Amino acid sequence: IAQQIIFNSIFPRIFGHGTDVLTVMSKVSFDMLVVSPLICLPVAYAVKSFVFQHSLNEAMLNYKDDVMNNSLLFRYWCIWGPVQCITFGVVPQHLRIVFIAVVSFFWLVIFSTISNDSSK
Repeated sequence: IAQQIIFNSIFPRIFGHGTDVLTVMSKVSFDMLVVSPLICLPVAYAVKSFVFQHSLNEAMLNYKDDVMNNSLLFRYWCIWGPVQCITFGVVPQHLRIVFIAVVSFFWLVIFSTISNDSSK
């Protein structure tokens, strides 16, 4: 639901509905530099810490460690940068969340590997 709101309601209000290069790059850049590193990824670490009964502080320390030492953001950007270019430039708005969900399956395999490596 959050992605539906962010990508199909908020982003079009901020950046417009266009699929031109400037609009797509604006959406992708904002997602890669603001939404994902400041909201999505920290929330994922917080949920994982809740599930495994760890503190929120520990979750944020793990997130920081993965960003600084395990190339989390670099790997995230390598996958999601091109994916979001396709999402905002090619995929019709009503299919965007489905497209993201399919790619997310593969990202979660990589993300799990990265986050489990830091848990050791």
